[in-house]
Amino acid sequence: MTHSIKKIVLFGVGQTALAVLSALQAAPEAKPEIWGTTRAQSGDTLQALGVKPILLNRSGAEGDLDMELLKEACDGACVLISFPPDEKSEHFFFDTISGAGKIIYISSTGVYGSLSGDIDEDSPVDHSQPRVQDRLKAEALWRSAGATVLRAAALYGPQSGLHKRLLTGTYRLPGDGSNFVSRIHLDDLAAIILAIFSKPKAVDDRYADIYVVGDLKPSTHIEVVTWLCQLLSLPLPPSASLSEVNASLTGNRRINPARVLNGFNVVLAYPTYVEGFTQCLSVQGERN
Repeated sequence: MTHSIKKIVLFGVGQTALAVLSALQAAPEAKPEIWGTTRAQSGDTLQALGVKPILLNRSGAEGDLDMELLKEACDGACVLISFPPDEKSEHFFFDTISGAGKIIYISSTGVYGSLSGDIDEDSPVDHSQPRVQDRLKAEALWRSAGATVLRAAALYGPQSGLHKRLLTGTYRLPGDGSNFVSRIHLDDLAAIILAIFSKPKAVDDRYADIYVVGDLKPSTHIEVVTWLCQLLSLPLPPSASLSEVNASLTGNRRINPARVLNGFNVVLAYPTYVEGFTQCLSVQGERN
C-alpha cells in the first residue's frame, strides 16, 4: 500500500499523525522519509519516533532556516495537515507546500453543524456557526493548494475516546442520548490517509477533493454508552442538557463514508464501535 510513498511531511504530530506513523511502522514495504513540525524546544521526541523534526519556535536567522527546511522537505512529498484552524498558521505555512506531491487536510464533520440525518458529500454545510466558518476557511485555503479534505467524524483510539471519559468519570450523556453520532478509529483514518497518498484520486468523482469519513454503524449515544458501561462494569453516567455539553456532542448525524472507502478500496479494520472499542480496551489491558 505504501510502496509509492517516498516522503511524508506531518504538519502537526498529534493523534492522527501518530496513527499514521504506527501504520507505517507496521507496513512491510520500504519506509518513507518522514518529517514533522514541532514547537518543542528540541526534536528529541520526534526523532525517537523516526521523524526528522522541523523546529518552529525559533526566531531570527535560525527560524528562517527552519522555514526553508520545511519548504525543501515538502518538495515532492505527501503532506498531512492535521492541526486545528486558527487563521494564522494556515497562511504562515501555505507557501511552504507549493511543491508538495499530495496534500491531505484533516477537517471535521462538525462543518455540518445543526444538520441532522444522513450525511454524505452532497450534504450542505452549516454556515451559521462561527467555528464552522473557521474550519471552512481552512478547508478552502488548503484546497486551493490542491489538498484532499477529509471531514472526519469523532476520532478515537486506545488513548482517547468515550471509553477513557467513562473510566475517568468525566462523561455526561448528552440529553436523553437519542442523538446519533458517527466515529472513526484512528487506525482506520490512518489507513484511509495512506490509501489516498498511495493512489490517484477516484475518477469521475466531482467531490474528489472532499470526503466524509466515519465507520459503518452510526449509533445513538445511549446505545454506545450502555454497551461500554456493561463491558466495563460501570453504572450509566448522569445526563446533561444539550446546552451544557460540548458542542461536538450535540449533533445528530449519520455519516456515510461509502465514497472514500469505495474510491480508494479501503476496508475498515473497525467497521463499528464494537470492534473499535474492543480493540481499545484490549490494548489498554495489555498496558496495565
